[in-house]
Amino acid sequence: MRNHTFSWSRDLRVLLALSLLLLSALPFTIVAQDMMEGEVFASVRVYDGVDPLDQDDIVRLTTEGFLPIMRGSDGFVGYYLLPAGDTLAAVSLFDSPEQASASNEKARDFVAENLAPLLPNAPTIVEGALDVWFLAADDMMQDQDYGSLYAALRVYDNYDLTNREEAVELVDTIFLPQQQEADGLFSYFTMDDGVDRVAALTVYDSEENALAANKLAADFVAEYMTDWISEEPTRINGSLGLAAFAAVNEGANLIDDAMDDGVFASVRVYDGVNPANQDEIARLTADGFLPIMRESDGFVGYYLLPAGDRLAAVSLFDSAGQASASNAKARDFVAENLAPLLPNPPIIVEGAVEVSYVTDALDMMDEGMTSLHALLAIYDGFDMARLDETVTLVDSVFLPDLRENGGLFSYFGISDGVDKAVALRIMDSEASLQRGSNIAADFVAEYLADWLPDDPLQVSGSLAVAALAEIDMGANLIDDSVFASVRVYDGIDPADQDEIARLTDEGFLPIIRESDGFVGYYFLTAEDMLATVSLFDSAEQASASNEAARDFIAENLAPLLPNPPRIAEGPLSMNYVAGLRGSDDHAGFGELYASIRFYEGFDLTHFAEANDLAISQLLPALQELGGLFAQFALNDGEDTVVGISIFSSEEAALAANDVGKAFTTEHLADWAPNPPTGVAGKLAIAAHAEINMGENLVSAMMEG
Repeated sequence: MRNHTFSWSRDLRVLLALSLLLLSALPFTIVAQDMMEGEVFASVRVYDGVDPLDQDDIVRLTTEGFLPIMRGSDGFVGYYLLPAGDTLAAVSLFDSPEQASASNEKARDFVAENLAPLLPNAPTIVEGALDVWFLAADDMMQDQDYGSLYAALRVYDNYDLTNREEAVELVDTIFLPQQQEADGLFSYFTMDDGVDRVAALTVYDSEENALAANKLAADFVAEYMTDWISEEPTRINGSLGLAAFAAVNEGANLIDDAMDDGVFASVRVYDGVNPANQDEIARLTADGFLPIMRESDGFVGYYLLPAGDRLAAVSLFDSAGQASASNAKARDFVAENLAPLLPNPPIIVEGAVEVSYVTDALDMMDEGMTSLHALLAIYDGFDMARLDETVTLVDSVFLPDLRENGGLFSYFGISDGVDKAVALRIMDSEASLQRGSNIAADFVAEYLADWLPDDPLQVSGSLAVAALAEIDMGANLIDDSVFASVRVYDGIDPADQDEIARLTDEGFLPIIRESDGFVGYYFLTAEDMLATVSLFDSAEQASASNEAARDFIAENLAPLLPNPPRIAEGPLSMNYVAGLRGSDDHAGFGELYASIRFYEGFDLTHFAEANDLAISQLLPALQELGGLFAQFALNDGEDTVVGISIFSSEEAALAANDVGKAFTTEHLADWAPNPPTGVAGKLAIAAHAEINMGENLVSAMMEG
């Protein structure tokens, strides 16, 4: 019998992500089932005689025009597009053949006008219900980097379907588990047309894993299937150009992201720059030029690299037109502020980003980077006929080697399409940069020496500015400092705490969120005490926000706060903030617990030294407890220091108190003579102004 572990009915299909998440708790996620007619209908079309030079254009047209039509059609389940030399395979999945037909009808005009001219021959078609189905669990898809997927499609003609039920059961119980035990299986399905044709599609996360699995398939067929297969199948192997599903990532292309496709880069290298002016150029860029860039349509990223009398700037946009529009917006600022400091016209290389990598922000924070170091190399006279080969080697050999050796923050390979190529490698330290250069030298000698030009123009050093449009940083990194106001109220009626939290959330928080300079807000309740922490870009903006909320506080909150608060205000040291996945949650944390500690009588002449010790000694100990959300330190400029630790569990927050006491006794006893006092408990509110916005990554935040 076939396995009935999952239903693809219309109502349940929308629960795919949740179902897969639950199934992922098993060692392997198997979704293999007997598909009654209409449950999942697959259409496989194989085109031959396709001009290989047209394949990229076909993928682009399919992604931009055909796929949106498919995704907007009723019953859409998934789609694969596999270009391979002069062959192209397209696999569409729908709840029913009627819905597949309706979708094709909707796309008829687009296909006729755009795709048909590039597909000279009629396709071989296999259509029918899926027999066996496997798709990697949703959380696996989210966690793994599917920058490319490698697929193998096999179409068997003259297949004896008499014993199809037995063949399906063998595939389900023997072959599919074997594939899952191998590394990197992304998806698998088989289907038959009910007459004499069978199609099987296997998708792996890499060519290496796919090739390793081919032997499994050959051995399985030799042992179990020879009685039903009379001839060799038509085989199509290669990297997928498109993979999309309705209920995963909202149907987006899983092998396509902002940094892999459609990114335009402009590289400018200035020489003859006065080294004494480099800091001023960096300041003007961060304070004036970068905000213009960030507010421009299509902004992806920006890097500024000063190195002696040279300066390199790399800007990344979705398109050349958007980059040009951004430069036009910044023209007056550049002419007035930056041009006088740049005596010579730049060397310019502009073109597409061919290969790229940006580290996960959580990994970056865990590594505790204090600075970023970069090397930019411009290769003049590059042989563009070898570009694709170079990109493949960089992506499959060089980048994995860099990542394995640690310290890689980002990498961009850029081509102008004529005769210039640019490599920009960004590492977390000078030592990592040198290690990366050694790896690069060995890589070039082994793979690229035949066509890579010698003696590229190089700029190397510590980055002054690094900004990205979308990276999970979990903090507003606008300025070099953030002003914090901590207020602790006692004598609160515990019965009023929920009402105070509700009024704060519904009335007070909207006011301060709309105020200029708002960075964040925390609200902690603990029996007869409550504490608030508000974060602003400046003391003046914090004061203006309080003034804006004065009437609301007097009317609604003041009657419930019988005693004046204990207040500590001053610049905040953000020693750690967990990377967040969105502004409306807390990195997946359902609850947050905070500990706020006041150290009075603190000798502030040693605050910077104490804070450095906290970063190097206390922070790692807190991280080992698990679930650390944030670690802040604040001093009021007189004699008080406030430490703020936020965790995702009460257990870790309580354990942090003991860790903090031990740290204070061992390292701070000479400067903090009094034991800390404070409040600890569950946060009722945690809000941030700018999460996932990719502000300047080389800032005070990263100094922690």
